[in-house]
Amino acid sequence: MLSNVVHGINIAVADLDHWTRKYELVLGVKSAPVAEEGFAFPGLTGSAFDIGGFKLNLISSDDPTTSVGRFLSRSGDGFFLLSLAVPDADEASDQLRKIGVAPLLDQAARGEHHQAVNFVHPKEMAGVQIELIEVPE
Repeated sequence: MLSNVVHGINIAVADLDHWTRKYELVLGVKSAPVAEEGFAFPGLTGSAFDIGGFKLNLISSDDPTTSVGRFLSRSGDGFFLLSLAVPDADEASDQLRKIGVAPLLDQAARGEHHQAVNFVHPKEMAGVQIELIEVPE
């Protein structure tokens, strides 16, 4: 089994400020801003919510060539990514390859807090992008 621990979800939004305020009101939790350098790939910004250890991230991009920008152009605001916690992102990627699921990257990239991450394309998983994020045990 690859992972049965959900680290969090990412919701793509065009208007980050608007949705951050709304989620703060609804959840009763203050968000933490996530600058571009907090992501594995450039061109993204976000707001992070910690809800009892569960990570809910609002992510946005003004760049239409990023995966988030393309998603927003095609689908509008909405569920973007399911993040699974794994002890080793490269090992998890190898496990996927062995069962016939191709990760997007040959090697894990560095994302939030310099944690290693890799991804599975939505076409591989019924339209849902999966992130494998290395979370120390």
